[in-house]
Amino acid sequence: MARIPSSMPLDKLDLILPQLIDNGLPDNGEFLLADLDASKRTPALIAILVWHGYLPMGGMGMLLPKIHKARCVLPPSEVHVGKKVRKRAKGFRLSVNQAWPAVVSSIQQLTFTYSKGDCWLTNEIAAAYQAVGQADSQWRRGNIRFHSIELWHTASGELVAGEIGYTCGGVYSSCTGFTRKADYPGTGGVQLAALGRWLARCGFELWDLGMELDYKLELGGKMVSRSDWAEKIRALRSLPAELTTPAAEDAEAHRLLAGPPPGAAEEELPARQPLAGSSMPSPSPMAQEPAVSSAVPA
Repeated sequence: MARIPSSMPLDKLDLILPQLIDNGLPDNGEFLLADLDASKRTPALIAILVWHGYLPMGGMGMLLPKIHKARCVLPPSEVHVGKKVRKRAKGFRLSVNQAWPAVVSSIQQLTFTYSKGDCWLTNEIAAAYQAVGQADSQWRRGNIRFHSIELWHTASGELVAGEIGYTCGGVYSSCTGFTRKADYPGTGGVQLAALGRWLARCGFELWDLGMELDYKLELGGKMVSRSDWAEKIRALRSLPAELTTPAAEDAEAHRLLAGPPPGAAEEELPARQPLAGSSMPSPSPMAQEPAVSSAVPA
């Protein structure tokens, strides 16, 4: 696994990262390795990685930027909303950036890869994500910012599902999330579908879902190669789009899911067209189904 030297100037790294995408990583893998600390360099480094299409996850106390060999993507206007999801949506509402600490804490408690407590979203990487919003504008191109997404049970006010993700121009990327399946079955699917509809309303052109999983394909996602992903992020990363929180009736999940999405007719789920995926050497975001309590929602 190639390491990004902490002494490497950011402007030099900015030139090298796209070359690695186009020519392949030194070990023909998917991960890089970088220091994760509380310095101002870390948020700037994360912003540069996002700009070039890397997923800045963590592990082993380090930053683990990932550039997938194949990535699952979906235009938000083409999100497939199943009958069960539409039926379950009543009584829930969506919000954005209203409960970052609670979403992070819930992910840490409920989302794991092998055993409870095995969560790559540590307090350190969550703090670094938040700090990206204050990074030097030289590196925060595309108005890069990390967001918390929340789904609430309206009657009780309980946070039942959510995720951490980030925006870069006209692209939204899901990192990792949670759902409380035991008490609120199916809310992971509701959160995903409602978020997709809201992304479309906010003007986002592409939803990056990360690695291939069945439920992402059922949502309408399609697998693209690394080169295709690079082409897409480079074309869309400078587009103006802003992820706001829905107000009043717009926040009600069943209203978001009613009828066709903005600018698109309701269609049957497109046929799957996945490419060959790749293995991961460490816990991955979006690695479980949203139908289990330890799962991430996207």
